[in-house]
Amino acid sequence: MNTEKREPLLKIEGLGKRYHRRMVLNKINLNLYAGETIIIMGPSGCGKSTLVRCINRLTEPDEGRIFFDGVDVTGISMAKLAEMRKKIGFVFQQFNLIRRLNVLENVTFALRVYGLSKDEAEEKGITALSRVGMAERVSSYPAELSGGEQQRVGIARALVLKPRLMLWDEPTAALDPILVGEVLDIMEDLVREKETTMLVVTHEVGFARRAADRIILLDHGNIVEEGTPEKIFTEPRSEIGEKYKKLLKN
Repeated sequence: MNTEKREPLLKIEGLGKRYHRRMVLNKINLNLYAGETIIIMGPSGCGKSTLVRCINRLTEPDEGRIFFDGVDVTGISMAKLAEMRKKIGFVFQQFNLIRRLNVLENVTFALRVYGLSKDEAEEKGITALSRVGMAERVSSYPAELSGGEQQRVGIARALVLKPRLMLWDEPTAALDPILVGEVLDIMEDLVREKETTMLVVTHEVGFARRAADRIILLDHGNIVEEGTPEKIFTEPRSEIGEKYKKLLKN
């Protein structure tokens, strides 16, 4: 993807985060351009989830700045942050569906909060659910769904606002292996459509190789390598990259 002379949709400068005395993110710098899919990989505990959660301030960074669409996310009020979050979808590890609401109500909840009528919200909700193959389950409740189905509802909930940026925090981590494929298929469809810029935290190496424009490897809170999937997985320069290369060979 040609990024010359383009302003990034997301710009991260010197992002730092500590938990007590442990440095979780160490002066991270990263640009993400409209239409790109960047995948963040690395060992557990390296700071991947903290990074994506800092972007929309679900986790507050300790230092650095984050610019989304030219606006400094770290310097705005909570009211303005709430408005900005309409443009940033978030797919969680643990689904985070509201148990007392049915599928359609979960997907349309934010739309109703933002003032859309019930009919308009439901129309948009059904459209989003159709994109993830869940339109026939609108009246079901989370407890009646498999993990893969719940995660597809979570994706529809993020998509319904038509965000400019989608953040994915290990979206298959809580799924049984047999259910992982159905969620990855949905994600790959979204990548191919190129309608939404995507920043994905995942351990799914095969998906990363197929879907990423760029891969970022994190280790101990530092970016240790960045490049195309071909570069990362065939000519790695880092210890972590070498481990992923070996994993693909097995």
